[in-house]
Amino acid sequence: MTNAEARREIIKLWLEKAADALDSAELELNQGHITFAVNRLYYSCFYAVTALLLQDSKQFARHSAVRSEFTRLYIKSGKVDVKWSKFYQRLFDARQEADYIPTTVFEKSEALEQIKQAEEFIDLIKGIIKTNLS
Repeated sequence: MTNAEARREIIKLWLEKAADALDSAELELNQGHITFAVNRLYYSCFYAVTALLLQDSKQFARHSAVRSEFTRLYIKSGKVDVKWSKFYQRLFDARQEADYIPTTVFEKSEALEQIKQAEEFIDLIKGIIKTNLS
């Protein structure tokens, strides 16, 4: 297997993790576990962005580095609308609150809307990856 083939396989695995995390977010929300749904929503997008950056041979150990490089390569270049950077940052902030502030409460309607947006965001990323790896 060549390096390019191995990278494509790992990208595929990250996208599968993104889909699994999105499914998990929906399950958590349906069970009334909104803060856990918020956590999974962030990770679904994080996994998708990780796959996107990997197509550019970029790998990072820190979430902040992933967000920063996504912004640099895809937002500032105009390849992805700035609204998605703002959405991704909001998910990160919400995940931080959900994970580390036990008094945080999220509305179910807000989480439902974020699930729809996350689906759109991940589909956008999949489209970019498919175009660049085909």
